[in-house]
Amino acid sequence: MARLYAQFGAVVFLAVGLGGLLTGDAGTLVHHQPQGNVGPMALHLTYARDVIDLVIGGVLAFAGFRAQERIAGEIVLTIGVVLLLLALIGFANPDSAAATRSIVGVHFTLPMNILDAVSGALGVLCGLGGSATQATATG
Repeated sequence: MARLYAQFGAVVFLAVGLGGLLTGDAGTLVHHQPQGNVGPMALHLTYARDVIDLVIGGVLAFAGFRAQERIAGEIVLTIGVVLLLLALIGFANPDSAAATRSIVGVHFTLPMNILDAVSGALGVLCGLGGSATQATATG
């Protein structure tokens, strides 16, 4: 289960990271509006957040496609905990509509907090779930 989560998560986080690089940085204001948004959705993506997403996507790609089953489970569990911590920080310190609240260059908007919370919870569950080969061997 961890390997499948890692493969899917790699695609999602690499797409979010690359999409963020294409939309711009929330630190740049155009007509008094922060950049880094996708259409009407205020994401306030920054280059720091894009790098975080790309690193998470790369680590998950390694876990999903190259790592051994046990290592993949540990990586997924670790990434899940990191994402839950990001979500916790984001819900404790949400960003404003004008993108004036950031921590170390990362803006924590509601859509990104929800992505982090859901993917983090799934990562922890998949990381703790064990491998599919263990389940068939013991069952």
